[in-house]
Amino acid sequence: MATKPDPAAEAKSVKQEGPANGEWSEEQLEEGLKQLKLLHIKCRELRTSLPRMLEPISTHNANTSRELTDFRKLYQSNESKEVLEHANKSRAADPKNIKPWRPKDHPDWLELEQ
Repeated sequence: MATKPDPAAEAKSVKQEGPANGEWSEEQLEEGLKQLKLLHIKCRELRTSLPRMLEPISTHNANTSRELTDFRKLYQSNESKEVLEHANKSRAADPKNIKPWRPKDHPDWLELEQ
């Protein structure tokens, strides 16, 4: 398995340069979606972490600890907070017609763009 890059290096800054009404430009929205995708992928990777944590002490535990740390850093990053805050404001302003996201509609969702 290839080593995974540092989430801080992967995350790009989402700048708050939109108009006073809080709308984001298309570029800002795309960067926000990339941030959410990375956060989702890291969250999915944690599904295998707990079973590995229960295994006897080995190198797996070191990898699991790193994965948990990577996810925590990514989730607590300013970029993730800005994107999630913007999503909450957008949902509060227009709660109707929000289409649920389904992985089956996006078969390549787990692939990070390089």
